[in-house]
Amino acid sequence: MHLAEGVLPLSQALPWSALAAPAVYWSLRGEQRTRRDTPSSSVVMAGVTSLLFAGTLLPLPVPVLGATSHICLTPVLALVVGVRRIVWPTFFVLLLQAVFFAHGGLTTLGVNMLMLGLLGPLTTVGLWALLQRLGVDGALRVALACGVGGLSVYVADAAVLAVALSNVVAPATTFGAVLIGFAPVQIPLAVLEAVVSVGIVRLLATRRPDLLPNSLRRLRTVSAPASPVLISLLVIGLSGCAYEGIDGTVFGATAEAAGRPPTGSIFDLSQGEVGLAMSVLILFGMGFIAGRAWEWVLGRRRDAPPR
Repeated sequence: MHLAEGVLPLSQALPWSALAAPAVYWSLRGEQRTRRDTPSSSVVMAGVTSLLFAGTLLPLPVPVLGATSHICLTPVLALVVGVRRIVWPTFFVLLLQAVFFAHGGLTTLGVNMLMLGLLGPLTTVGLWALLQRLGVDGALRVALACGVGGLSVYVADAAVLAVALSNVVAPATTFGAVLIGFAPVQIPLAVLEAVVSVGIVRLLATRRPDLLPNSLRRLRTVSAPASPVLISLLVIGLSGCAYEGIDGTVFGATAEAAGRPPTGSIFDLSQGEVGLAMSVLILFGMGFIAGRAWEWVLGRRRDAPPR
């Protein structure tokens, strides 16, 4: 979901950004109304934003290929808080990652947000509703909807890149090449996304069912403690830091082969002392917010009534 600077011509990057702007505005307006009616919901969204920031930045390796990628997390978070509420955190997270970590870019921020923050969640919610009508079991329904929702982001990115390079390479050729490049990494990670999504929903259904819509509360079950799972994902992510990210490898190599290599970020603070200081502050702040939100979610007895 991290298309870099220079991959899209400005004639396409600007329209994508123009389409993203009303979506972000729509999301922010809805968030204002929700917080006015339910002030405590701000804590939930703080945790959602922090989890999304970490999940889309943490490199998860596929050792056989020596490459890494990310789970999306917007699919399951859209099931929990709704599609409308997940758009603006996605925009905020991708903006921070572009400026302070050189992931993605500012000219591609609009299209990256639309794919990760809107298309993926809409695919997930739509598939969830279809599977519900077909009578598919709750846990399996979550897994299938979130796994396919995560994959849809990368399929859509492949289509965007194919259109962007259509003046030099046949769109079908680019589309197929990108999908083939992504498949060995993204299919295993889609399975991981499905497992993680079920785990998140079950944890919330067990600890704080009042935070979930009624259709997800039936997944309540006694699950493994969250800490070992989070620590395991962190260790896996750190072990993959020496690998090359699949986003840059596939997108960058495909664009470069077509004569449009990625360029340096327009506004990049990821290097130097200022960038290091800001990165530490951002990570510390996100960690603090996530910790407080996690404590708020998990720090109560199961039979304690919500505030």
